[in-house]
Amino acid sequence: MSRIERGGANPSLDAIESLAEALGVEVKTLFETPSINALTESKAPVRVPFADDGTCFNPSVKRKRTGMFNVGGKGKGNVKRFVDFDEALAYLKSMPTARWWRPNEIGNWGLVTAIRWGALPKKY
Repeated sequence: MSRIERGGANPSLDAIESLAEALGVEVKTLFETPSINALTESKAPVRVPFADDGTCFNPSVKRKRTGMFNVGGKGKGNVKRFVDFDEALAYLKSMPTARWWRPNEIGNWGLVTAIRWGALPKKY
């Protein structure tokens, strides 16, 4: 079995049938791959910070011009820039109070402060 798992041997049909019987499944189950939906449904939701206006940190707050997420407070040296959403989110989680930059309804960029954490909405 270890050689089969490592790709060093191919199982015979008898071995496949024995394995399926030992696992209590049909032979065809050994050849099925989980669907994308099954993989995504089993994952825990991504938790993100939300501002008091109901907006949250999400992949769309990446600046189009630079392609970066800006997190952190005002002032020189306080803003950190990340290309990767997950890295920016990890940094936000490490902050005492999460703060990030995002555009308002007219497109001007401003600093927002988290008031709570919750699941990232499915639209993102």
